[in-house]
Amino acid sequence: MTNSYFVYAYSLFGKHFKQRKDKYYNLRMDLLKNRMNLGYDMYLSGALLTAILSTVLILLLFNLILFIFGVPDLPGSRLMIPAWMGWLVPYKLLIIQFFGSLLTIAFCMAVIYKTFVFYPSIMASNRKRNIEQILPYAINYMTAMSGAGVLPVELFRSLALNKIYGEVSTEARYLVRDMEVLGKDLVTAMKNLAQTTPSPMMQEFLQGAITVVTSGGELEPYFKIKTEQYIVENRQRQKEFLETLGLLGETYVTAFVAGPLFLIIVISIMSIMGGAQTVFLYLLIYAIVPIGSIMFLVVISTLTPEE
Repeated sequence: MTNSYFVYAYSLFGKHFKQRKDKYYNLRMDLLKNRMNLGYDMYLSGALLTAILSTVLILLLFNLILFIFGVPDLPGSRLMIPAWMGWLVPYKLLIIQFFGSLLTIAFCMAVIYKTFVFYPSIMASNRKRNIEQILPYAINYMTAMSGAGVLPVELFRSLALNKIYGEVSTEARYLVRDMEVLGKDLVTAMKNLAQTTPSPMMQEFLQGAITVVTSGGELEPYFKIKTEQYIVENRQRQKEFLETLGLLGETYVTAFVAGPLFLIIVISIMSIMGGAQTVFLYLLIYAIVPIGSIMFLVVISTLTPEE
């Protein structure tokens, strides 16, 4: 169903994006690193069609809300409307519909389309983090296999079939595909994988393995050295993550627990005394605190390594 959708979108907009191949080089690389198996022109065609359909639905919803609830009848002085514009007041519904529709179209089209454009980069970053999290243990597995006398080709094939190693197994499957389907040798397949993997750590590991294979050396000692190196680096990253998490926790308590409570008390007292408007209190409770909490959840979720 998804492929059919992108194929249909490509039939509508494919020619437009196909003529701009150089412009979308970074997107093409992100799609490769994310293993999405979609051409950049087909992917962008689907993004544009989705943006158009979503914008139409949101525009209909916007006008439906105006039709049902109308426009609030606010005094002109509150809106700071000049007297010479008073003749426009009877047409305020049409004016809001027109300009609101234009803003809705521009905003929704830009946000939805740009979200699609940046999505592969975000997912590639997630894959990078997941690969580097599990790579030391995958190399340890390869060390044991190599010590048992398993040939390098069979070693990567075994890793590709072992799904317990997550994204590392996915990368290995693409290496095996290059050898078995495309007929490439092991060194060429490793070079291709090193160029398209989102993880600099895995790229460095593969380049070292290429050097060992081409020079006729043994892979087992190399795997042992890399396992010890990456485990030490992984522990260091985990330590840094815990320190960052502690700092974020202190920031959250200060900015969105203690700070808002203090402001709520101050604004409430000033409101009772007639020195402040309750709109600031509503804004703090229903907008700033929830949005800030959601932003912290997104940041922590982004920084947290996958198991």
